[in-house]
Amino acid sequence: MDTKLEQGDFEVGENGLPRSVSGKEELLQRATIRLTVPRGSFSYDPALGSKLHTLVLSGPDLNARARELVEEALAPLPGISVEQVLCTPLGARRARLTIELSTSFGIGTITMELTGEEG
Repeated sequence: MDTKLEQGDFEVGENGLPRSVSGKEELLQRATIRLTVPRGSFSYDPALGSKLHTLVLSGPDLNARARELVEEALAPLPGISVEQVLCTPLGARRARLTIELSTSFGIGTITMELTGEEG
């Protein structure tokens, strides 16, 4: 069981206390943390995080490169495997990343926005 995070802070329940998550929601939250934290930026665990911030947001192999970075970031997380990664350029150095994951609780999807360089 973990504490639910929402926009970088604890989500508070109706009782005013931080809300808990478990199961698939907890696994997807842990995956989201690993994907959004730049690898090497967390001093207590330098291996935590991803290199998605280095992804060049264009090119014919964009989805394959994105998938490789996603798999690398999520490899240490038990109970999750990457099914599909789709990186859609949005222009203005932005892209939408949609990740379909298979978990021990069923299929889950993470959608996030990336900013970076266009090749």
